[in-house]
Amino acid sequence: MPPYTKLPRPEGHIHFSYSPMSPPNWDIVDSNTHIFVYRDVKLALQAMLQATTTIQAQRLEAGTASLFTDHLFFRGQSDITQRLLPTRLRGPRREPMPRKRFRVDDPPKIMFGGQELPKHSFRGPPGEDPRDHYGDWYEEVEPIRVVEESAAELKSTELNERDARERAALERAVQIAEVERLDDFQKHAVVRHYSDAPSALLDVSTNPEVAAFFATGGGAQSPPADRIGMLWAIDLNVLDSLFSFEIASVPNGLKIKAREERDKWGVNKQMFEKWGIQPTCLELTFVALPFRRPLAQYARFFSLSGQDGAPLPPLLTELTWWSIIERVACGCAFVHDGRIYENPSRGITRAALLPNDEKLAIALA
Repeated sequence: MPPYTKLPRPEGHIHFSYSPMSPPNWDIVDSNTHIFVYRDVKLALQAMLQATTTIQAQRLEAGTASLFTDHLFFRGQSDITQRLLPTRLRGPRREPMPRKRFRVDDPPKIMFGGQELPKHSFRGPPGEDPRDHYGDWYEEVEPIRVVEESAAELKSTELNERDARERAALERAVQIAEVERLDDFQKHAVVRHYSDAPSALLDVSTNPEVAAFFATGGGAQSPPADRIGMLWAIDLNVLDSLFSFEIASVPNGLKIKAREERDKWGVNKQMFEKWGIQPTCLELTFVALPFRRPLAQYARFFSLSGQDGAPLPPLLTELTWWSIIERVACGCAFVHDGRIYENPSRGITRAALLPNDEKLAIALA
């Protein structure tokens, strides 16, 4: 029998909505999702690990786990509204919009067919109070997330300027002998890790406590108490129904070629083709860097590219796949308490994760 786990009781949850017609991808990912919010980062970390390890055990039991190792990667973000996107594809920085908070046991009403009905209906497991499952309250993130609107914010001139900044950072980085000896992907990873230049790489960690450190402001100033942060767990096995996997070793890491099996997608095949979402062979490259700081952070660098490392054309295709990854990732949120998460017994401290005397950090700051 597949294992089962009971997650900790959340404080509340937050709704996110994605346009189901932008582009249409029904049966691949939901257009609505909710993220549980826990009282602190430690409880969110517990819930995320319970959920992800149980899901993997269920896949192993059912024989549906294509990847047995190197399938789970973590990331922490200080605000729940921040997108799961590489810096090259992020829109303008904005302060989160204020959100109204509603009670789970007394949601707002809407008129439908002449009747007043609850906008949301919450049902827990049979015989249980819905609040034990969903928490006492919920909030809604606005506006709805639309892929075309995300693409419209990324003008070609802005993308060209971001690419130029990365090239300039690369030129500085390769002046350092240890960097010059690396392959091209690792050189880009160095720039992503040590500089503020925009990058097409998403930096993640194989250690969830590293994600908790950065989610609570470890890389900068701790966010104000009562703001809501986010822990992400990206499980590549969720793409199993969409792709077939080929795994190859690369220096200091691995490359997973995920080849589309679009003919198995049913109506989604026609929908993707109608919207111009090009057939894609995602190359997921995860490498470690042989330097003190990224080794301490168990850092890996995650890219999406087409066949043989080519960019994913067009921009709409790239943003669509990042949106899908965001929606199938496991997210657990938490309420900031003004403190940075540290665990000295496991090397999770600012001094260990962000040493300020490393040559690369000084050169590329």
